[in-house]
Amino acid sequence: MKKRKKMTQQRTLCTLLLCGSLTCMASACGSKPDSSDLSEANHAPSSMDETDSVQQSKDTGSEEGSKEENGQMTDSHTVGADEQAQDNNAAESDTTVSTFTSHIRVEMKQETEEKKAEDGTVYYTTSYTYPIIHIAEIVNGNDDAIAKINADIRSRVDSFLADTEIEEWAKEEYAYSLSEESEYPFFGYSHDMTFRVKRADNKVISFAITFQSYTGGAHGNYGTQGVNYNAKTGEIIAFSELSDDAGAFHEDTLAYHQALAKTEAYQMRMFPEDMLEDNSLESVLYADDAWYLSTSGLSFFSDPYALGPFASGTIEFTIPYDALSGMGFNENYTYADRFTRKLLSDTTNYFDLNGDGTEDSILFSTEVVAEKDDTYRTLLHLTINDTDFTTQCSETLSEHLSGYSWGELSAFDLNVDDNNTELVILSGKSEGEDYIYYSYFFRYTRDGSLLYLGKMKGDVMDPTITFSALE
Repeated sequence: MKKRKKMTQQRTLCTLLLCGSLTCMASACGSKPDSSDLSEANHAPSSMDETDSVQQSKDTGSEEGSKEENGQMTDSHTVGADEQAQDNNAAESDTTVSTFTSHIRVEMKQETEEKKAEDGTVYYTTSYTYPIIHIAEIVNGNDDAIAKINADIRSRVDSFLADTEIEEWAKEEYAYSLSEESEYPFFGYSHDMTFRVKRADNKVISFAITFQSYTGGAHGNYGTQGVNYNAKTGEIIAFSELSDDAGAFHEDTLAYHQALAKTEAYQMRMFPEDMLEDNSLESVLYADDAWYLSTSGLSFFSDPYALGPFASGTIEFTIPYDALSGMGFNENYTYADRFTRKLLSDTTNYFDLNGDGTEDSILFSTEVVAEKDDTYRTLLHLTINDTDFTTQCSETLSEHLSGYSWGELSAFDLNVDDNNTELVILSGKSEGEDYIYYSYFFRYTRDGSLLYLGKMKGDVMDPTITFSALE
């Protein structure tokens, strides 16, 4: 397994804001090759191997073993230029998936209950989706820890079900809707609770719990809570435990958030500063349940109306693990699996995607376009090193950038044994009565092309999803 240093560390935010555009690269776009074109074994020798081979030839003085061309020593036994190029192409189109064995398994349960009036009208619906944690093998005796976690999850579900306030409102409102005084039709009320897995390994099991309710009006409301469990003890992780110096950690993470909040992407979603007097960035993000540990890093979040309007949705502030390491983050909670990171939209991200030693700039942005019928639609753009691939790439990319008003882009290390880090676009479509999400994989090659590799069912950033091949 290659070292995690294979990815150039993301620049600090202040550096990010000062960086200019990179020079434009000519680019083409490819598509996933047939399996017969893939190679899993033929990789070009590393530069270190080539250097050692040349040095050995120089030491022996063998004319057959080495020769000088254009003032540079070359080795006649190394792979030829054409063959090496073929090997590089095979490596760039390889769709091998690294798998990580975990003894933690998360089973999701979903329940729905309806309350009906005497005339059969459903006036209230409640649904709840919650996890049951299983352990495949006993590690450090944490079978007791898993039992403790499951008990705490169940207690949260029971507390949710015991809250009948919205049900009572629904019952009263429906009765009122039947009276002559009522001016508006009645729509059934609802209350939902959903656990979403953010991380599940032998160190940390984390969830974002979303509560949604509809009690009439133009739209419902929702809020989120984060809960983080120590997988070895079953105890809830407190924010103060994330570092030995909790005060300094608080200051460092807050400074990171403050810098993020000044970027254009966040300014577009947040209230003006004069509207944040009562809900300061610090008071909102450092509430007891306003954070969780994910596969991307430490994520803080604010509910609608806290830092921005309802249309802005949940606003997340994520600090990657590589940045946390410089803030005194507790090693007991570090993430040792493959590299994954949800990328910020409308903000330039920097990574070495193709392993050439140079950071690539990645911008996932939106554009509002006016149509001939005076309507508007939102287009998504994927720009790498100043090349906009929206209209230059495969039909797959164009389809999932041109027809959607939302989108998520993530960096995902598909195969930890190569030097590439893939880009993944999350998109969904209706299949029968269900809406199914798919993750579409793209690789940015050394010649500046964007290669479509294939897709997998589900959100690849969900730590409970495992896959061994792309479709």
